[in-house]
Amino acid sequence: MRRRQWVAGWLATMAVLGSSGVMAAGAPVSAGQSTGSDRPDFHAALLERAQKAAATGQPLDLWVASRLVLPLELSAAPNPSALPSRSDAWLDEAIRLGSDQPLIARAAVARCLGGGSCDIPAAVQTLQTRESDEVVAQLLLWQMHTGKGDADAAAHAWTRATQATRYADDESEGIALLDRATRGGQWPTSAANDDQIMEVDGETERVASVFALAAAFGMPGLADAYRECPADAVTERRQQCRHLLTVMADSDSVFAARLGSSRMRDLSDDAAERRVWDARSRELLWLSERSAQVLEPESNAARPMSMTDYLQWVGAMGELPAMRRLLADTGVASQPPADWKPTWSDK
Repeated sequence: MRRRQWVAGWLATMAVLGSSGVMAAGAPVSAGQSTGSDRPDFHAALLERAQKAAATGQPLDLWVASRLVLPLELSAAPNPSALPSRSDAWLDEAIRLGSDQPLIARAAVARCLGGGSCDIPAAVQTLQTRESDEVVAQLLLWQMHTGKGDADAAAHAWTRATQATRYADDESEGIALLDRATRGGQWPTSAANDDQIMEVDGETERVASVFALAAAFGMPGLADAYRECPADAVTERRQQCRHLLTVMADSDSVFAARLGSSRMRDLSDDAAERRVWDARSRELLWLSERSAQVLEPESNAARPMSMTDYLQWVGAMGELPAMRRLLADTGVASQPPADWKPTWSDK
C-alpha cells in the first residue's frame, strides 16, 4: 500500500539527512552515521524488540511493534507494498483493540489516508469526540472526509480544527514509546567501511533509528493545512487560519511551530505583529541550530550531552522544551543575540 512506500522513502531520506548531520527537526546524528537502514544485524535486534512488544497484546505495544519491524520489511522486499507484513498485522490489532486511544485513532485515520482500510468507526468516533479540540485529529478527519467526497463532514472537521485549542505531537509521543521499547541491552555496533568513515556504537544507532521512525509517522496533515491557509487568505478563512496557525506556532513541535510562525507572519494584521512573528521564527531557528551544534560538536570534541538523555527529554517533554533544557544545561542562551544570522531560513 502507499503507506509502506511512503515510509520507505522517509527512511531513505533519514539516511541522507544523517550524512549531513541533522536527523528530522532537532534530532542530530553524526556525519556519515548509519541509521540501521541497511544492517541485517540491527534489523534482527529491532525485530526481537518488536516481537517482545507485540507479545504483551497491549494496543500501544502493538503500535510500537508495527513501527519497529518496518526497517526489516522494507529492506527485505523489492516492492514492499505488494507483500503482507507483520507491521500491518500488528497495526490492525492495535487499531482493533485500542481505537479509543488518541495516538492509535490518529494512526488508523493516517493509514486510511495512505491507502489502508477506512473501516475504522471507533477511531473516527474517538477523534470526533474526545479529541474534538485537538488540531491534528481534526485535520486528519478533514482530509479523510474530503477524500471520500463527504463535504458536510469535511466542513465540520475543518471548523473543529480552526477552533481547536491544542496540538498533539505524535512525533514526541512516538519517541517516548519507541525509546521505552528499545532501551537497554546490547545493540550491534556498525563498523567503519567505504560508506561510513567511523565506527558507530549500537546505542547511537538505536537513538538515530528511534528519531527516524518517530519522524516518519509524525506531523500528519500539517502540509495540507498550510496549503489551505495561503498568505493571501481573506475574510472568514483568514480568521480561521490565524487561529489554527497560532495553535501550531505555540506547540512544542519544532516543525509545527516553525510552520505556524512562518505563515502567521504572512497573515499578520500590521508591521508590529509581523515583527513578533519574525522574532518567534528567529528564536526557533536559533534553538534548532544551536541544539544541533551542542549535540554534534565540530571535529573530535567530546559531546557535552548524552544523546540517550536527550532522546528521553524529547519523549518526556517535547522537542522545544528539550532544546531549551539542553541549551540551559550547557550554558547556551535560549535567545539569539541581536547580530546572529541563521544558517537556515523559514522564508
